[in-house]
Amino acid sequence: MRRSSQKHPLDRLLRLRSLVADVSRIELEMRLQELAQVERAVTRAQQNGQALRRESFTSMVRDRRGEWLEAEALRAWVGWEEDLLEKECRRKTAVVEVAKAEYLERRKECRQVESVIEAQAAAAVVEQGRREQRELDDWFGQRIRPKGTAKSGAV
Repeated sequence: MRRSSQKHPLDRLLRLRSLVADVSRIELEMRLQELAQVERAVTRAQQNGQALRRESFTSMVRDRRGEWLEAEALRAWVGWEEDLLEKECRRKTAVVEVAKAEYLERRKECRQVESVIEAQAAAAVVEQGRREQRELDDWFGQRIRPKGTAKSGAV
């Protein structure tokens, strides 16, 4: 005896909680993608800084002052950019942690409602079994009684 979906209040609550959990999951995925983009930008800035350090060193060794000054200026710029990106990365990481906690909370709420629904369904199955057993016992009880005993109290 299964309840029709969407008619029972717990089914509606589960559906709503599932939708909210889906929204939280999508939001978490978006935040993770944003964090990945910033992390890639930090990596590129670090690689650019290393390349500029090599270029600066090479220019200094070859006594090319103009190239050395340009490489040092660019390296300072890239270092500043890298610092900004690392701060943004830390901020995005914190946002991801909040979104992750929210998603896990929503998922837990769904599982709680699912557990209640499952417990109610299990209780309904047990009750149905008891009802069927009582009906069977009553039927056998009526068949076993001697025919004369049913009216003996009316004499």
